Amino acid sequence: MKESPMKPVNPRMLVDSQLFKVLIVCGLFVCSYSYGQESCDESSKEADKTNEQKANDDGNKKKEEPPKIGNFALPTSQQPAALFGFGGNIIDKDEIQFYFFGDEFRGKNRIVTDLIPSLLFGITENWSIYFNFPFTPIMEDGAYKSSGLEDFFVQLEYAFYSKSTTTYVDEATVVGNITFPTGSSKKNPPTGFGAPSFFLGATYYRVMVDWFVFTAPGVILTTSDHGTKFGDQFLYQFGVGRNVPSPKDWIYAWMVEVDGQYNKKNRIDGTLDKNSGGNVIYVTPSVWVSSKEMILQFGVSLPVNQNFFGKQRKFDYALNLNFGWSFY
Repeated sequence: MKESPMKPVNPRMLVDSQLFKVLIVCGLFVCSYSYGQESCDESSKEADKTNEQKANDDGNKKKEEPPKIGNFALPTSQQPAALFGFGGNIIDKDEIQFYFFGDEFRGKNRIVTDLIPSLLFGITENWSIYFNFPFTPIMEDGAYKSSGLEDFFVQLEYAFYSKSTTTYVDEATVVGNITFPTGSSKKNPPTGFGAPSFFLGATYYRVMVDWFVFTAPGVILTTSDHGTKFGDQFLYQFGVGRNVPSPKDWIYAWMVEVDGQYNKKNRIDGTLDKNSGGNVIYVTPSVWVSSKEMILQFGVSLPVNQNFFGKQRKFDYALNLNFGWSFY
């Protein structure tokens, strides 16, 4: 039988064939897979690089923190701070601290006692707000006595600078508060300014494993009420302290503060009171004990300079006690 000659292949027929379509799909799949594999490899390399960089950054960050010993054995809120001075109240975000502070100044025929329950709240890592409710059970100046509520005040503090290394932590803050005339300027001795007052100050702390130092200048600006205005007050404070051997999860420390206060003269019913104002400087040694929740601090203030204007009774000493409890 004679074989039929083979017909030439028509390219269009090849394109139209199912086999050709399958080959094209397979080719596209192989190309896509290769490209995708290369992309995945690049993405994986980038991710590995990012993770490695993050790990290095975290490692460097950890290297810039002091060891968790000595003054750093507990959270920031539980580390030593001034007793007689102001400020230094930056705590962690959403942390709450309750305080109860008491002092008693005593001299010949003169007593001033203050009790101050207060509440401190961490707004952010750098901002805190402080509510204080002072009252006095007794104030005595010669034959005159008084007691009752003193001026309520709200205080804000902002840490505008902080630096951490392997050996120390620096922090600088600005402090401001406003007092409300819940006390009385009519009592004798007065238990308040009789009008709002404003406070502005700054603090600087350097805390090391064993030692810490701080300083804090400030000013209280008073306002007048019907011709009565108590003198503006200028504060200057600094101190130094040291951690001592402590049980695990506790901090024991001692410190010595120098606290100065200069008062301008008062104006009562439009008349300048010559027997008011002056300068006083106290030296306050104190001891500090804290755990993760509790703070206890006690000190004795001794006047090393009392340069009062006119005739005013002086103080011999002051006792100061502060108790705090932290809620995380």
